[in-house]
Amino acid sequence: MNKRIANNLERKAQFALFVTSYLPLFVLIVFKQVYTNFRFLNWGGFSGSSLNLLMEKFGLSIILTVVGIYGYHGAMKTLKNIHKASDNGFPVKITDIKNKNSESIGYIATYIIPFAFQNFDNWLELISICFIIYIIYRVYINSSLLLINPVLNLKYSIFEFEFEEASKNKNGILISKNNELQEDDFVKLYSIGNKMYYSKKIN
Repeated sequence: MNKRIANNLERKAQFALFVTSYLPLFVLIVFKQVYTNFRFLNWGGFSGSSLNLLMEKFGLSIILTVVGIYGYHGAMKTLKNIHKASDNGFPVKITDIKNKNSESIGYIATYIIPFAFQNFDNWLELISICFIIYIIYRVYINSSLLLINPVLNLKYSIFEFEFEEASKNKNGILISKNNELQEDDFVKLYSIGNKMYYSKKIN
């Protein structure tokens, strides 16, 4: 029996994709924290109190800026590598397909917007939001949320689909640059996780 093995993404790639899904939130938090604490942006010398004040008032912004830049570049590199590797994917015919781009709107409303109205100017709030984001990250990498990404949706589309392989009906989630995939289209699938695929349309 020929059992297809999923090409699961490495942890670094999963983390990068997670970070890009939260980039809108990171930008909002950085803007809000800098705007709220702008009066503290002055040189205070090198001392324990000045460093503590820096981290308390701008620590989250510093962390999110570094993580955001790393995540964005990591995600772009990951997708570039997947696109190249997808030439080695397997061809199938789509039998049923549904566009799931609307899931990203729900993702923004459920996971991103609530954080945007919090205050981020003390250690307790900094630790709290980092802890909550870590919990969401653990759930994210072990589910199809890995492909639910409002930033990636600017260029890619997400579909729930069914296809036939070896006379068996199978289903999954796919991400594709083609936003007009339909039933009976032939595509080349490259597995990136459990029932998750990157696809190229076969002309």
